[in-house]
This record gives sequence, C-alpha cells and structure tokens, in this order.
Amino acid sequence: MRAAAALAVVFSHLFQRLSMGDHGGAILAIQGMAMKGAYGVSIFFVLSGTLLSYPFWTAYLNGAKMPSLRHYAKRRAARIIPGFYVALTVSFLVVLAWYPTTLHPLVRYVAGLSFLSGWHWLTFFPAESNGPLWSISLEVMSYIFMPLAMLGLFVLGRRLTGGRGRWGALYWVGVLAVVVLINQWIITTFIPSDEGKGWQFGDVGGAKEWLPYYNPVGFFAHFALGIAAAGFIAWIRVRGIRKHWGFDVLGVAGLLGLVWLVWATRFPLEPEIAGNFQNQPYLWPWLAGCAAVALIGASHSRVLGRVMDNRFARYTATVSFGIYVWHYLVVGLVELLTNGEFTYGNVHDLGRFALMCLTVLVMSYAIASASWFWMEKKVLSSRWARSPTEP
Repeated sequence: MRAAAALAVVFSHLFQRLSMGDHGGAILAIQGMAMKGAYGVSIFFVLSGTLLSYPFWTAYLNGAKMPSLRHYAKRRAARIIPGFYVALTVSFLVVLAWYPTTLHPLVRYVAGLSFLSGWHWLTFFPAESNGPLWSISLEVMSYIFMPLAMLGLFVLGRRLTGGRGRWGALYWVGVLAVVVLINQWIITTFIPSDEGKGWQFGDVGGAKEWLPYYNPVGFFAHFALGIAAAGFIAWIRVRGIRKHWGFDVLGVAGLLGLVWLVWATRFPLEPEIAGNFQNQPYLWPWLAGCAAVALIGASHSRVLGRVMDNRFARYTATVSFGIYVWHYLVVGLVELLTNGEFTYGNVHDLGRFALMCLTVLVMSYAIASASWFWMEKKVLSSRWARSPTEP
C-alpha cells in the first residue's frame, strides 16, 4: 500500500502535464483517475498511524508500560530528518537559482526545517520548487499528537482490571470526536484573506486556497483512522486469532472501496474538497476508512497480504520516502530540459508524454535509492537510532 500510495502521488503530478480533453474519453478517464493519485497522501497518513501506534496498542492491551517516547522520538528523527533536510535544502537552492520572484524563500525554508511550516499559509509550501514537501510538516505534527493521545489511553489503562479492548475502542472514538471538533473550530476561525489568494499567485496564493482545510489537526484525523486500525490489528493478535479467509475478503473489500472512490471522483480532473466532510481533502473519512479496512484485512489474511507484499512493492515502499521528496524536483528538471513543454496541461503528444514520464520515474527511483542506501539506511541502523535492547 505504501508503494501504491507513493507511485499514485507521482502519477498525479505527471498526468497534470498531459493536455486535457483532446485525447478521447478513455484517455481522459485514465487521466482523471491518475490525477486522483493525490489521495495517496491520505493513505500515507493512515499507514503511518497504523505502523507507529501498533507498539503502543500492543503494550496497552497486554497491560505493559507505555513504550519509550525517547526511543520513539529518536527513530522518527532518524527516519525523517536526514532525507527531508537534504531534499529541502536542495529545493531551497533551486528556488534561489530559478525562482527569483518567490515570496520570503528564507522564512519558508527555516519554517520547513523546524517542521512548523504547515501552520500558516505563508510557509505552508516550504520550497516553491518542490510542492509535495508541504505534507512533511503535517505528518511530523501527527507524530507528536499520537503519543500525546496515547498517554491518556495508558492513564486509563492503569485504572482497568479488564475489558481493555472495549475501553480502548471507546477512548479512541472520543479522541476522534475531539479532533473533529477542534478541526471544525480551525476551519471556521482561521480563514485567510482574499488578497493574493489563488494559484495564479504561486504556491503562497495556492496555500491560501487550501488553508484552513489543509491543517495539522485535520490531517491527524487521517492519521487517527490508521491508529484505530492498529488497535484492531493488535487486538486480533493479542487474542490469538488465526489467519482466516474472512480477513482476505475484508482486505479486498477495503481495496475495492479505494478503487471505487477513485473511479467515482475521476471528474473533475483536479481533486476537490468542497462538499467533503468539513471540506477535508482526500474524501475523509471514506478513503482513509477504506485504507484502514484494507490494512486490517491484509495484515491477518491468508493470501492477500503476501500478494501485496511482493518484491517490487517491498522495494518501492523501502525507497518511497525518497521518491516522494525528490520526484517533483525531477519533474522540474524535465520541464527545464524540454524548454517548458513538460508543464501543466502542455504535453499533447502521447508518445512524448510517455517518454517524459519514464524519465521522471527512472530518475526518481535512482535518486531515492541512492538516498536510502547512502544516507537514510545508515542513519536508521546507527547505534544512536537503535534501542539498546535491539540487536
């Protein structure tokens, strides 16, 4: 699922470059579905919520103490900071070289380094040259919100003698309700002015279009559905429930739900938030909910999990962070090499479009692989990043 989410985001940016409406209905439908690859961002949040909260749920359900927050913080820092800081710094240098009219590039760069960029429209896009970096700040905020919310769960657990699964589920429903209420306050209170608003004013103007709906609390709602999925998975395993074909059916249902949502919203080409619950992006809670269901099913399935966890998907997932933070710079490079042909809605020849897309994919995989093997993996396997109890 991580591999699919990463490639979906890449293809959403690639198909933005294809001319729209002059290749027939079938191509237009494919383009519409590909451009909904932006939904992959929501899946990333669900996945992170599931993976990072699973040890907390396991400890809670077993009546053990809360996992070390110090180790948790070190692992998150080791996973995110090296790759992100390098990509952000290169993106900042590209801005200085090729985007001379960018508003407040240094302020935005520093905000990106601090992971606080997602709280304000001016800094929301920390580098004009690399739009997808906006989500890193919001994900790091979720890394912080999750253990804070889990702390309340362990406080509750110390008062319980039984029924941990039931009380844990009720507690997390309460957390989701609080998140929704806070998000409602944010989207009705912090509305940017209309001055300089719109994508015609660059990423800062675009951020004014997105905010306040793209905010750290709202995206924690996506993350929180992944945390709920982790609770179910941990409960299943603590109870000793064996793998069963029913979980394959559940996982397939979740995946089919994801496909149907992409198909049903293929038009208009650009994803819309108007009409979604709280105007949340990426069809929350339906899309994130389907991803959570797919994770619960696949994690305890007999066949589906093995099929999804194939060699290509495993490798792509391994280098997916690098693919995400570097591919948009590669898109910009191809745009430069084609004298501006590879821009929004400007590629008319399908053959040339396919060649440009292949170029972006090959270069993105190469850079992401180098980032993983030469930097990210080394930092993660360092003594500093490992727990003393780890081998």
